[in-house]
Amino acid sequence: MTKKHILRLLLAAFLPVTVFFSACNDKPDLTADYKDITISYGILNVNDPVHYIKVYKGYLTDENALVQASDWDNIYYNVDSVEVRLEEYSQSGVLQRSQVLDTTTQVRKEEGHFANPRQLLYYSTWRLNPECKYRVVIKKVNSGEEVYAETKLVGDCKFSQVININQNPFNAKDDIAPDFTVIGVNGTPRDNNAAVADFYITFHYIEVDNHTRAIAHKTIRKRMNGSFVYPNSLGEIQYNSFKTSDFLRFVSQYIDVNPNVVRYIDTVDGNPYYCLEVEVWMANDVFKNYYNISHPRGGISQDRLEYTNFVSDNENAYGILASRNHFRYSFKFDNTSGKHNEDSLVHGSLTRALNFGYYRNSPEFFEVSK
Repeated sequence: MTKKHILRLLLAAFLPVTVFFSACNDKPDLTADYKDITISYGILNVNDPVHYIKVYKGYLTDENALVQASDWDNIYYNVDSVEVRLEEYSQSGVLQRSQVLDTTTQVRKEEGHFANPRQLLYYSTWRLNPECKYRVVIKKVNSGEEVYAETKLVGDCKFSQVININQNPFNAKDDIAPDFTVIGVNGTPRDNNAAVADFYITFHYIEVDNHTRAIAHKTIRKRMNGSFVYPNSLGEIQYNSFKTSDFLRFVSQYIDVNPNVVRYIDTVDGNPYYCLEVEVWMANDVFKNYYNISHPRGGISQDRLEYTNFVSDNENAYGILASRNHFRYSFKFDNTSGKHNEDSLVHGSLTRALNFGYYRNSPEFFEVSK
């Protein structure tokens, strides 16, 4: 029988579909009657143009369950046998609109036990309303039985304006921890349904080949926090543990020494010097509960509990319907003479072996300045 398992949501921000799936129990009880069990996963993002819902079915086999999972017919319902609806409700519970979802197989699935590269997805192109709740309803056409899950959306957030983020904390000469405080656009992250967060830093740079003078744009990215960041007593999400020296150490660890190139800081979206980004991903309490319950807390046994927010009369539905959102802020990497950040990148003990040059002397600078 298929069990549910979800890969870590916030670390998979750039996967083509933000729904993930299960491993199998290869020792099913063959004496039991077959039971139609539905497994569904969906992560809604108010800013996504397309929203995907994955729907699986359980299966029983006396062969290797992982091998059988590669068979399309074993894991997917026939599209004529189920109806998948997305419903929008006001906060008071009034149905606003309803849509029967169409299917697509155009989004390729990465390799794994479950059938690939084709996968069956139900999708909607609705523009979601962060003030509303959303429900996915899966109806078995023959029996009329329905299973469903409901979630609130994570709304938009931003960095607090109490902290002057125009003063790039990575320009600091001293080893000062930048203080990133996230607030909701219409309140705190708690008001916007954000229950956990991850912080990422992205650094854009260019490499110029010493022989061919070819220019290559490069990017490195790192998760800043070691574990999830939770709202404080005020409902704010704060992170202030990534120091300037941590940034330089990150650069030295993720970029290889190469004497055949010269490197320079890059631009972001064509804006000179905005080569640093801090990105925040947030998820709601459904995902937080799933992660906290489904992941082992440590120890020898490594036991896992099962969590689902799908509801059914016969306890025959598993999976989660949750929500996430993200925003980013780009920082200036000041390249004027005497500023600490580029001086440290070019001459600092952690990064001087990487052959970084001053951006104001780079070919990229002159191209942008034309």
